[in-house]
Amino acid sequence: MSEQYPPNPPQWMPGVQAPPKPTGTNGFATASLILGILGLCGLSLVLGLVLGIVALVQIGRTGQAGRGRAIAGIVLSLLWAGGLTIGVIYIADKARTTGTTPTIVGLKVGECYNTPDGYGLDATKADCAQPHDGEAFDTVPLKGYLKGEYPGEDYLEDQAKTGCELRRAAKFGPGHTPPVEAELGVFYPDSKAWLAGKFHAVCTLQASSDKQFTAPLGR
Repeated sequence: MSEQYPPNPPQWMPGVQAPPKPTGTNGFATASLILGILGLCGLSLVLGLVLGIVALVQIGRTGQAGRGRAIAGIVLSLLWAGGLTIGVIYIADKARTTGTTPTIVGLKVGECYNTPDGYGLDATKADCAQPHDGEAFDTVPLKGYLKGEYPGEDYLEDQAKTGCELRRAAKFGPGHTPPVEAELGVFYPDSKAWLAGKFHAVCTLQASSDKQFTAPLGR
């Protein structure tokens, strides 16, 4: 009779433990929030948005805290981006179609000018027979609330734009085509010019592309 041996006990292999999940608040989320608050500083706006997205991805995988910070950083970065975009568009439009430059406000009908390289700089008079950016074709009288009191740029701008649009239609007709791509330019006095007795806006046609006028406007 063969000898009986008890069966060998089962051998258990130690299980492989998963690496511990990170704890605490996600660092990218905190960085996104800080950069979002400082979004006006150019590059930090972009970094705040990127780091916020990275933080949300990591938090979804690790379960760390900081989701609210990441979302806040993204939202702040987007708000800064929207505000800066609107500001740039407003300034560009202001420099192109309206203004208070002393030279242009002081132009007489038929005189020409060149626009400055930077916003806020004064324009320069130019010979209408030479390449130039714009020409004054009419003026519009402006009225204030009280004599001698500056009524404010918004009030004058509304008057000037309406008046210049009517003068353009009357001067050139609805089918008029300028010799180069151009738009209506409206220039009205600032408070200093107003107090000095300049109570009119100057209406111009101003080149809106790289091409300039090379001769006086036909009438």
